[in-house]
Amino acid sequence: GRSVLSMMLVGAALSGVALMGTWGSLQWAAPWAGQLAEAQPGVTHAREWTQIIIGIGAIKGTILAAVIGHTFGRRVTYAGMCLLSLLSVLAFYRLNDSYNAMFLVTAFIAGGLTASFYGWLPLYLPELFPTKVRATGQGFSFNFGRILAAAGSLQTGALMAQFGGSYPDACSVMVLIYLVGVVVIWLAPETKGLELLE
Repeated sequence: GRSVLSMMLVGAALSGVALMGTWGSLQWAAPWAGQLAEAQPGVTHAREWTQIIIGIGAIKGTILAAVIGHTFGRRVTYAGMCLLSLLSVLAFYRLNDSYNAMFLVTAFIAGGLTASFYGWLPLYLPELFPTKVRATGQGFSFNFGRILAAAGSLQTGALMAQFGGSYPDACSVMVLIYLVGVVVIWLAPETKGLELLE
């Protein structure tokens, strides 16, 4: 059987990967948009529009992830979200060199995919724990995951310094955390179609 402690650690890792992927990479999209827009006369509100577009993508991704996870299974969905998040963030930072429609389209896609975890985690985490410790296990997973992510995300600043202030270079390294998620999810049980633990 699976122990509560092992599931708490797996849950924290799954949550930490999702949060670090977002905080360490895509949260730098708005400042990068502002930096790019400074070199484009007449472009205004680039930071604001970038954040709005990412937010709209996030709403859609969060809703879809829960539906997809319910339909196709928890583990394969999480692994897919990790791979697609990795690819979408790399595409965002590597295919853009100016603030334009392509920038916003790729920001929307990356916003939806990287936020998809926040629809999936509330579906999956409660399924890992028996009723008597469900709230504690889920709370630990979410919140310890935040601590892991905060510690990791602080490295983006160091990477920025290493790469001469390049958002694309620093964020393209940070986004590799999703590869950890592709591995960790297979340490977790598949819970699709199972009753909640008593």
